[in-house]
Amino acid sequence: MSLKKLSCFIVLLFAIYAPAFSQYNLKLTSEFQINSLSSVEIVDYDPVNKRYLGYENESKGFVVLILDDKGNILQKKNLMGQGPGQFNSSMNALGYSDKKDIWVITPNQLLTFDKNLNFKSAVKYVNSNTFFTYRLAESPIFFYKDKSKNELVFGTYPSNTARFTSVKDLRSQHLMELHDLSKNQNYFLAPIRNRPISKDLDNSIKSLYRPVFTQDKEKNKLYITASLDNEITIIDLLTGNSISKININHGDFGSFKKLPITNKTLPSYPPHTLASLNLKIIKLDGGLIILNYVKEIPYGTFEKKITEDPFYHHFKDPNYHRIIIFDEEKQLSKDLEIPHGQIKIAMPNNSILVKLINPDEEEDFVRYGVYQITK
Repeated sequence: MSLKKLSCFIVLLFAIYAPAFSQYNLKLTSEFQINSLSSVEIVDYDPVNKRYLGYENESKGFVVLILDDKGNILQKKNLMGQGPGQFNSSMNALGYSDKKDIWVITPNQLLTFDKNLNFKSAVKYVNSNTFFTYRLAESPIFFYKDKSKNELVFGTYPSNTARFTSVKDLRSQHLMELHDLSKNQNYFLAPIRNRPISKDLDNSIKSLYRPVFTQDKEKNKLYITASLDNEITIIDLLTGNSISKININHGDFGSFKKLPITNKTLPSYPPHTLASLNLKIIKLDGGLIILNYVKEIPYGTFEKKITEDPFYHHFKDPNYHRIIIFDEEKQLSKDLEIPHGQIKIAMPNNSILVKLINPDEEEDFVRYGVYQITK
């Protein structure tokens, strides 16, 4: 076979076996601003009452906010303290319960508030590996093991938590820790040793290897991967069994260029990492799954930017963020750019909430936009 014919044959094989990705777009459907000098992180949404739930990320204490869909602050409460409904540890989870109460999960208790942030109750629990987060709260993972909803199970820490920093052996750990409140005991899902990438993970990167997950609360499904991972696993929370596994074909994920993955193969600008990492996974109501990852930033580019802005990091820079779209069986899209911000939560009608960021101007308010995923 001639070289020309061989080249044509290779091209034909690639065309036949290469994944055929659909074209998706992100369409801005609404936008609002929050008049706050502090950064406001929205973590949950009540579609019935059209209320957002969030917290101030740059304030003293644990300041929780309830907002309407125009960004107006309806309720604001600082939960730091020693009294009823207060705490001093950390706010690992913040979100709406199935009864539209508001739950706050700390490292040792579950607090319940009504929709106006009036304190209702607190239940203590024993955490086998107490983990304190710093200004990192997300909507809680939770489900019930019985139809009468007496046997509550919830996740003990938020997605993208650096919880393996002090472990001796990364491969002996699990990505998900759950607490069974009725039995007052913890159990684990998604062992790291079963991840396809695990054989290429050196123990030196354990501080960068973080669980990344979300939940379909109606179907009790967990969608889980990790910051350095090439697979999304879907797990039935009632049984703990894996339902399906989806390969991730990143468009620009520099962390996988050199194997095994060690702290020497991953680029850094100490104490900052410059590596590409998965950051967030979101399940939409239309059956789509979105993975948000950040690309690697070149050393010289980062050096220039951090000289101009000492607080710069490419994790916060929308220009380095990408998303990939999946269904529950396969990848559907190539990389898509995120429009001007950071993805926060899923919204109705196959939409996502994006915190809008203007990198060229420091604004005295916080902007959010709702983008619908369309084909």
